[in-house]
Amino acid sequence: MIVVYTDPLLLDFIKVCLNMPQDERDQLEAFTGEKFNIDGAAIGNFTVAGPKWVIKADDEPICIGGFVPQRPGVYRDFMLTTPQAWDHWFAVTRVARRAMDGMLKNGAHRLECVAPAARLAYRPEIERWYSVLNYKKEAPLWRYCADGTDAVMFSRVRN
Repeated sequence: MIVVYTDPLLLDFIKVCLNMPQDERDQLEAFTGEKFNIDGAAIGNFTVAGPKWVIKADDEPICIGGFVPQRPGVYRDFMLTTPQAWDHWFAVTRVARRAMDGMLKNGAHRLECVAPAARLAYRPEIERWYSVLNYKKEAPLWRYCADGTDAVMFSRVRN
């Protein structure tokens, strides 16, 4: 059974980070410039400001997401997944869409998502999934990543 909680524990973050696929680990390395470290990724995402949620399947965390404030009304998303999250892609998508809808109804006027261009090229289904979430491709971010590679900005704005 899939259940969503709005108060994830640090243990949930650790469990998800233990099982993150390599392309997500690579993404964190590209953004931080640091070698992936389970404790650093878990604690770093657990301690950021903003709302967070965890999706559990049979009481085990499979996906954690949240929104980090960038400035008043603007939030940047994050999502940490396990391969098991995509066994439940419909439920994960529904939770993410509802969370985004809620943010836009309750004070946010812009939600942002940044992805390394190399990850989008390697896994084009990610960009298709962003469109299901109503994200619009906005702009390339030249040399955005810590290693000097490019990223892409997506956004969803309140009408």
